Amino acid sequence: MKNRKNYLKVRKKHFKWEQIGWHSDSICSECGQKSIYHIYKYDAWCCISCNEWLDEPCGDPACPFCSKRPLTPQEVYFMEDFESGSAGWRKDWRRKNYQHKTDGMRRHRKRKVFSK
Repeated sequence: MKNRKNYLKVRKKHFKWEQIGWHSDSICSECGQKSIYHIYKYDAWCCISCNEWLDEPCGDPACPFCSKRPLTPQEVYFMEDFESGSAGWRKDWRRKNYQHKTDGMRRHRKRKVFSK
């Protein structure tokens, strides 16, 4: 069961990175991993293993991409919000609202009583 949980965590992490950017099959010159992504929002390449940007910011304060770019790519990962209606948004809603859990428990008990 532990391997399944780890597999699902890794898959979820890669899925979120795929939503944030585009994965390249090229190898990072620093760490040698195939973990280079192009982040759409900032129009920049990064290595998630090294946690470094591979492109330097342009230095223009009016640039819509470079002026808002965080210091590390991991910050982009944690700052990224789930879109409304996505599976992550629904899961977060269920976690915050306990009513659906108690309703499910009542329905389960009713089914159990009727099946006897």
